[in-house]
Amino acid sequence: MKVLKDFLSSVLAGVMISFGGTVFLCAESKVVGALFFSLGLCVILMQSFLLFTGKSAYVFQNKPTYLLWLLLIWLGNLCGCALMGLAVKAARFQIAQKATEICSAKLEQTPIMTVFLGALCGILVYIAVDYYKNPSDTYPFSKYLLIFTCVPAFVLCGFEHSVADMFYFAVSSDMLLYSVKGILYILYVTVGNLIGAVVFHNIKKFVADKKANN
Repeated sequence: MKVLKDFLSSVLAGVMISFGGTVFLCAESKVVGALFFSLGLCVILMQSFLLFTGKSAYVFQNKPTYLLWLLLIWLGNLCGCALMGLAVKAARFQIAQKATEICSAKLEQTPIMTVFLGALCGILVYIAVDYYKNPSDTYPFSKYLLIFTCVPAFVLCGFEHSVADMFYFAVSSDMLLYSVKGILYILYVTVGNLIGAVVFHNIKKFVADKKANN
């Protein structure tokens, strides 16, 4: 039963990221679209849905079975994005055309570049999620500050978010999600997100432990 609940929670997280992606595709202003893309992560954190990029940093703090749990979350996120992609494409075909242009440009990147851009995104998402869970001051709304700054930052910088990319590929008019190149691309981004979050989290933890011992 827990596996089913976690999977459904992951599907809902994929749906929420897809809502953010839909706003980004609809917005005429890239800045406005990037800002409202934050809606997805905000709802996920408030509702405690399971998002791969929000959970990937803690691999080394858990048992090996944690990797299987991450895979379950990743698959759930993928299903949520695929469902939303089909729904949005059926309702707003012009969005599908824009998504196709974005995905085609992404596929021009080299695997190394894609992993690197994914790692940078993983760092920013980790910072936003970690601060939401552990706000450093007493102001009740401060935990939302980094959601609405880190998320627009990675969107505007062109850093790659694996779950967002699942949606963009799913909604594209060429069905790029189901192509070999599309799947490989998402896997490269996933690896990058994982590396960025894990490395940054463990360096931060090392620095914090060193300060505590001084």
